Amino acid sequence: MKRFLYIVLLLSLACTSWAKSYYGRVVDGAGQPVPYATVFPLDSVVLGTATNDRGLFVFEANLPENGLVMVSFVGYERKTVPLSKLHGDTMTIVIHERPIALDETTVSARHKKIKAKHREMAQLLLKVYNQLAGEWPEQCTRYHVVSEARMTSQNSAWGTEQMVASIVTIPEAAKKGSDSVQLHAEHCKRFFKPEIRQRANLAYQAKELDAKTRKYAAAIDSGVAVHSMLFQIGDVRYNLESTMHDYKHWTVVSESPTEMILSHKEGKNYLGIFKWNITRNYVVNPKTYAIIRLSEHLTMDVNIPFGKRLKGQELLLLNLLNMSEQQYEKFRLRKGHLDCTLTTRYQRRNGQIYILEKNLKTDANIVGTKDRVIPIHFRAGQRVTGFETQGVKPLKRSQITTRFPRQIVEIF
Repeated sequence: MKRFLYIVLLLSLACTSWAKSYYGRVVDGAGQPVPYATVFPLDSVVLGTATNDRGLFVFEANLPENGLVMVSFVGYERKTVPLSKLHGDTMTIVIHERPIALDETTVSARHKKIKAKHREMAQLLLKVYNQLAGEWPEQCTRYHVVSEARMTSQNSAWGTEQMVASIVTIPEAAKKGSDSVQLHAEHCKRFFKPEIRQRANLAYQAKELDAKTRKYAAAIDSGVAVHSMLFQIGDVRYNLESTMHDYKHWTVVSESPTEMILSHKEGKNYLGIFKWNITRNYVVNPKTYAIIRLSEHLTMDVNIPFGKRLKGQELLLLNLLNMSEQQYEKFRLRKGHLDCTLTTRYQRRNGQIYILEKNLKTDANIVGTKDRVIPIHFRAGQRVTGFETQGVKPLKRSQITTRFPRQIVEIF
């Protein structure tokens, strides 16, 4: 028996010796550490990890030395590094910021707007819409995606999450009661600090939460709702259909031989208490009228003259979002501001238009009396790694993911 245990021990040690340690440090262009950047081998995203507050990472795996590691962070350019360089001295990997807002947002602010006549604008929009309708796939499409989401507040990271999934989009003709976007999760990994995870668990289990809020919290906590919603928002065809007859709010922002930018603005103001504005910039090929990119910018303001006292689950959720050491027992909401930009890039195959990438940038301020301000920042990105159109059918109910057991990784 002792001999058997000895052999088992030797075998286990031999197996662990096959795994090698890979480590490095991720910094930005200014040399500052990038916390919560995801690092994973291209051969297997499941083996990935994330950087800590100092930008350091380490993981163990048995991988071919000629493999590559991807360093990814929302709002930054992705970078690949050979595995062979992640041995010995700690390698410093520099990633550079890539603004989420597209160039056309800046262009629209710099260029003088060229107002077109209603008739000319109507003809132009009809050409763009007809081109879009002809390109929009009328068959089910399966996208393979990698999504990332990250939230920060008070200069501290709430955490970051990465999901690998397949998404089936269903055209109107084939819906028959099904959702237009169906998600099937394949892998989900969430990176937390231990103390943040403990705070989240206590909040989700608190007796102050009613059944409806607890249900929504569970859906968000599973990660599925967040990544599915990211793919659904910014429906270019719906947006164009619903606004193309509103000629007076459309302008041609700029025009060149390769790109033309059409902009639509709308908004509401309810007695100064609640107001919102949204601008959509469509980057169009001036020769074919095909849409290349779509950028949407939303601003929203809430101003409550005497403030609203938060209590119960409202106060609980506020403290969950607040990353500072101070946890409020009393809070009177006075103002709120939201600034959100969503950009979508498209690709074409065989005369059809498909999604290539989505990026979301959201900044919010919750303002109370006595100059209490809670800033919240959310960044999310979703890239398509491949898609299929042949033989794709709507998912069965059992195949659609509503909850998914994500892997929790604690970052120290």
